[in-house]
Amino acid sequence: MSSEPQPDQEDAGRPPVPAPLQGRIDEPAPGTHVPRSTVTIRGWSGWGDEPAVAVAALVDGMPVGRALVGSESRPDVADALGNPRLADAGWTLEADLKALPNQGPAELAIVVWAGPAHPPIPLEPVPLVIDDASPRYTWPAGARRRPSDFTGSLDAPAPDDLVGPEVFCVSGWALHRSSFISRIDVLVNGRGIGPARLGCPRPDVRRVSDQPEAPLSGFESVVNLTTLPAPTSHVKLQLVARAGEGPAQVILERTATVAPPDRAEERSSRHAQLQERRHRLLSSIDAPRSDGLNLVAFTHDLGYGGGQLWLHELLSRSGAGAKFPCTVISRRDGPLRQVLERRGIPVHVSPSPPVDDIEGYEGRATELAALVVAGGHNAALVNTFASFIGADVATSLGLPTVWAIHESLTPTQFWAIGFPTGPVHPSVRTAGERALAATDALVFEADATRQLYASSAAAGRAIVVPYGVDTDAIQSYCERISPAQARSDTGISADAKVLLVMGTIEPRKAQTQIAMAFGLVRAAFPDWVLVFVGDNQSPYAEELKEYVRGAGLADRSLVVPVVEDTYRWYRAADVLLCASDIESLPRSVLEAMCFGVPVLATTVFGLPELLQDGETGFLFAPNDLDAAQAALGRVLGLDQARRAAVGAAGRRLVLEHCGSAGYAADIVALLEGLGRGRDILPDEVLARHGRSALRLERDLAGP
Repeated sequence: MSSEPQPDQEDAGRPPVPAPLQGRIDEPAPGTHVPRSTVTIRGWSGWGDEPAVAVAALVDGMPVGRALVGSESRPDVADALGNPRLADAGWTLEADLKALPNQGPAELAIVVWAGPAHPPIPLEPVPLVIDDASPRYTWPAGARRRPSDFTGSLDAPAPDDLVGPEVFCVSGWALHRSSFISRIDVLVNGRGIGPARLGCPRPDVRRVSDQPEAPLSGFESVVNLTTLPAPTSHVKLQLVARAGEGPAQVILERTATVAPPDRAEERSSRHAQLQERRHRLLSSIDAPRSDGLNLVAFTHDLGYGGGQLWLHELLSRSGAGAKFPCTVISRRDGPLRQVLERRGIPVHVSPSPPVDDIEGYEGRATELAALVVAGGHNAALVNTFASFIGADVATSLGLPTVWAIHESLTPTQFWAIGFPTGPVHPSVRTAGERALAATDALVFEADATRQLYASSAAAGRAIVVPYGVDTDAIQSYCERISPAQARSDTGISADAKVLLVMGTIEPRKAQTQIAMAFGLVRAAFPDWVLVFVGDNQSPYAEELKEYVRGAGLADRSLVVPVVEDTYRWYRAADVLLCASDIESLPRSVLEAMCFGVPVLATTVFGLPELLQDGETGFLFAPNDLDAAQAALGRVLGLDQARRAAVGAAGRRLVLEHCGSAGYAADIVALLEGLGRGRDILPDEVLARHGRSALRLERDLAGP
C-alpha cells in the first residue's frame, strides 16, 4: 500500500463486506488507567481466513493513531484458530493522547480495514480512564498480556533479541491487583520447563505500584534449549501465573528467534601455541619431589559458605598442613584464610581468570601451573565448578585430580550464565570441557547433581561422596549450651518459637518468598518469630529488609548478618526452613538435623535423597508461594512432641551417615590411591580402603 486509509475516508460506492471480522484489543485492558501522553495499543485483526490490512485507533471518536496489520507477529492467534496465515494478523500502534480535551472515563475504539476497497469496521470497544497522574507503566514492544488483574513486563528476552543457541535467561516482573502471585510457570513451545524464581528485587516497580511486594515482584528463569525434544529456530515463550483463587493465566508471551550455532572456526591454532608456551615454560622449572601426598587445593572463595566450609572441614579433618603439605589457591580472599594459615597451610589469592579472553586465561593458567610445579605438588583437589581453571592446570600437568562440584547447574548452563564477566571464549570453554573429561574423580554430594554431569565425565569417574558435618563438635556444643541459654545469647524471648533460615541471603535461597509466606500465616501462629541469618548487605538483602519493614513484619522477624558462630542460632531454633530452588545438599540442613532441629525444605536435587517427608524432615515444592504457605501451616501447626520426634529422627540419620570424618577420609583416600595408579576407578580406590561411594539413599536404606 502506498498510504494507509484514514477513518474519515468516503465509504460511498464501496463493495459489501465479504467475510466476518475477527480480532481483539489485547492492550490496554478494560478499565485501565492510562496517562494523557503516548500509550501503546496492541491487538490483532483478521478478515475471514486472512489478516486485515490496517487499523486506526479512536478515543471518544478522536483519531489518535494508526498502524498496518502485520506489524507484530501473532503465532498464538494462528495456533488458536488453526490458520498459519493469521500469524501476520497482529498490530501495534502508539496512540498520542496529549490532544484529548478531557481526562476521566473514555472509550477506545479500533476500526479495521479488510482492504483498500472495504469500509472500516470497529472491534469491540474498550473502556479506559484517562488521567494526568504519574505515567503508568508502558509495556515494551512485543510484550502482551491477557485482559486480567495481572500487570507486568517481560524484559528479557527483549523483542528483537536472538536467544540461545543453548541457553537463554528470562526475566521481568509481575503483580496481581489483589493477591500475591503464587507461581509463574515458564512454557517454551508449549512445553513446561518449571516455575520461575519469584521474589527478585525490582525497586523500579515502586514507580508504578504502591503494593508492599512491588519491589520484590521480579521473576527470573533459565531456559536450556538443549533439553527440548528437537532443535528449533524459533521459540514461543509464555509465562503462566497463578494468584489467589483464580485460574492460571498466560500473562506475558513473546516469540523469539534462536541464534544459529556458532560455526566460526575456533582459534585453535593460537590456543595450541599458547598451551605449547605453557608447557615449555613449565618444563624449565626445577620442581622439588615429594614422596608422600603434597596437595594443592583450588577454590573459589574463602568466606563463610557451604562450599568453602566443605573444603575447610575436609582439610581440618585430614590434617592438611601437619600430616602432609598443602597449599590453597583461591579466587577471593576471606576470613578462612587466617584459619588455614594458622593450620600451616599457605594460601595464595589469585583473581578470577578472564574467561572471555583466551590470551589472558592462558596467562593466568601458566602462572598457576608454575606455582604448582615450583611447590612440588603431586595431587590436586578442585573445589566447585567455578574453579575449573584449577582442573585445567592440574590435568594438563598430569596430576591425579579430584574435583568436587557443588553447583546444581549443567555444564551448558554454567558456561552460559555462571560467569559475570560475560560470554566464555570458545577456547576457554574447550579447556574446561577437556578438564572435565580428564579429571580422575568428579565428586558430588547428591546423585541428582551427579546425573547433570554424567555425559561430561569419563566413564566411571563421577561418583557420590556424601557430605558431612562435625557431629562431635555439635554434640559437645549441645552438652554445654542449652536452648534456653542460646535464646538468651541471641536475644530471643524464651516464650517464642523460632523459624530459622540459615544461609547467605541471595535469590536462589528464596528468603523474600519465605518472608511473604510467613506474612500470610503469621496471624495463625502468633508465638512464632522468623530469623534470617546471613545478611551480606547485597541489593537482594536490602530489599528483603525493606519488605520486612514495609509489610509490618519487623516485630516478628530478624535479619542477622553473616556470623562465624552459627551454632547458637541452631540451638535456639525450633524449625529450620530451606526454600532454595538450587541446592545440591546444603550444609545448614545437615547441621540443623544434627542439632535435632526438624527441617522443612524444598524438593530440589539432594534434599529428597536425604529427607523422608514426615519422617526425617518435611518437604514442599520450590518457587511456589502457595506450597510454602501450606507447608508452613502444616509444620508450625504441629504439636511440639511431633516436631521433636521428626527432629530426633533426622539427628540419628546425620550421626550415623553424615559425619565429616567420613567424607574427609574418602577424599584423601582418592587422592592417595589415584596417585599410585590413575587407571583405577574411584569406586575401586575407595573399596580398597574399605569405603564405598554409594548413593546417599542407599546408605540411608542400609544393606
